[in-house]
Amino acid sequence: MKKSLLLLLLPLIFPLLLSAQGSVHTTYSESYDRWDVKVGGSGTLQTTYNNSFDNWGISIAGVSGTIHTTYSASYDNWEISIGGKTYKLRTTYSNSYDNWELSGGDLKSSVKINTTYSNSYDNWNVDGPNGDFRITTTYNESYDNWNISGDFNNEEAGVKAAVAFIPVFVAAIYNKGLAK
Repeated sequence: MKKSLLLLLLPLIFPLLLSAQGSVHTTYSESYDRWDVKVGGSGTLQTTYNNSFDNWGISIAGVSGTIHTTYSASYDNWEISIGGKTYKLRTTYSNSYDNWELSGGDLKSSVKINTTYSNSYDNWNVDGPNGDFRITTTYNESYDNWNISGDFNNEEAGVKAAVAFIPVFVAAIYNKGLAK
């Protein structure tokens, strides 16, 4: 009896456990210019200008900054400025959006960010300097809501910003066909 009750409650409890660690979701359904983030603290990620996805403002746990493309209309090189430090987020291979590297700030080595499965943007792995993260869509091929597992307590603001930005990139830029 207890076992069957637990099995019935598991689908309700499991998503709560995942979302307790971290999440990224659109503030307004089907609108990709404003996001609520929870990565080691609550915050927002939003476009600086309406209908322009190359400049973003970010705030996480009271620390604010910007994320913008390094080159106009090129979505494979980004600069993240947050907490008084500057980071570079770029694709490992030109115009291939499933492998990224984060460097700069006080990072001793680059952080690798890549899709778990080839040609699938629903699941990502992040090899952080103080631990690994997993970024997954709540529902397959639905890019409005993402869950993040991992411990953000000892991570730099730049790592938190990059982990929050990858789902936003997939939904607002890659999925919309802006990155080619």
